[in-house]
Amino acid sequence: MRIEAIGMSSCLGPAVTACAAFRAGITRQQPSEAVTTFVPGDSEAQPVNVCAIPGITLGFSGVGRLVAITEDALGDLGAKTSLADLGREAGVFLALPDFADPGVAPQVRVATQEALGRQVLGRALAGQGVSWPEDRWRFFTGGSAGFALALAAARQELVRRTFDVVVVGGVDSLVDPEHLRFLLAERRLKSADNPVGLLAGEAGALLVLRKHSSGGISGMTPRVELLAVHTSVEQRALGAGAMPDGGALATCVQEVLRACPDQDVAFICDLNGEQRRAWEWGSALVRLKSLVPSLGDSPAWVPATGFGDVGAAMGAVGACLAVRAFERRHAPAHQLVIASQSDSGERAAFVLTAAGAPHAGGSR
Repeated sequence: MRIEAIGMSSCLGPAVTACAAFRAGITRQQPSEAVTTFVPGDSEAQPVNVCAIPGITLGFSGVGRLVAITEDALGDLGAKTSLADLGREAGVFLALPDFADPGVAPQVRVATQEALGRQVLGRALAGQGVSWPEDRWRFFTGGSAGFALALAAARQELVRRTFDVVVVGGVDSLVDPEHLRFLLAERRLKSADNPVGLLAGEAGALLVLRKHSSGGISGMTPRVELLAVHTSVEQRALGAGAMPDGGALATCVQEVLRACPDQDVAFICDLNGEQRRAWEWGSALVRLKSLVPSLGDSPAWVPATGFGDVGAAMGAVGACLAVRAFERRHAPAHQLVIASQSDSGERAAFVLTAAGAPHAGGSR
């Protein structure tokens, strides 16, 4: 299954610009205009830095902010392929943040997600002046693993030939003031007195996949292909104070590696500055290294260093980074594995490669 086009909205710009900026180590942090914090011993409020998208999200919050991000990502995608043509044939699989109240019944959660998705995607498409059939829309939660869940479902529908082409993406914002205050109260934000916190970000990224294709993005080679995707649940992530042992995450990576023709692998991982994720990723690497010793020395990219923690958009952003790395021939390995660690327990991995493309190596 080949990736034909990508589109992105991020603090570093659209897809091509953002991926180049990430490789160059460029960051774009700014103080939140709505949220500050007090460090013990200080008499003045300290800023909370975020990775906000310049311009397009200014003045928006909640659903409106997601709509603005999605519309911007669609605009970038539309610069590479016809949105009107996509609408006539594509299924849409979109990962979004979970807006349902904790503890609600599963059917209520599903209904809430469906309503949110239709509102976000419908308004974003209207902003681009196009209309896609709503019966082809599918929406997913699952935190940073949500994109992989959407990707797995889309892949299944391509195999069944329900669709010949699909649009798969993720959209999220942790920069919204209400969410920032929640993260601050939970002591999860990076600050002067909490160096192991996350840097809140926001992004939207979309990929067009087709089971059979005549070329890569914009007719360029190499052709980037999805080899495998696997999802699981880490039970130890759900208890208060529990520390995941990396078992579920390692299983996801191990399963997608079975589809790889060799063990020349690099990782795009879901580290965000928090100790729990670092502990779990390290534990997963120990398990993987016991099976394939070379994996312990595999290069790893961390999207959060450039984009901040982008929640449900993480997997899609990672996929865009991989696609551009293969396109520009600076991928550090023949296969790039994108791994996800969700706060709600979902774990996922998927692997991309480029048919017949040599890699140039490099740290980014």
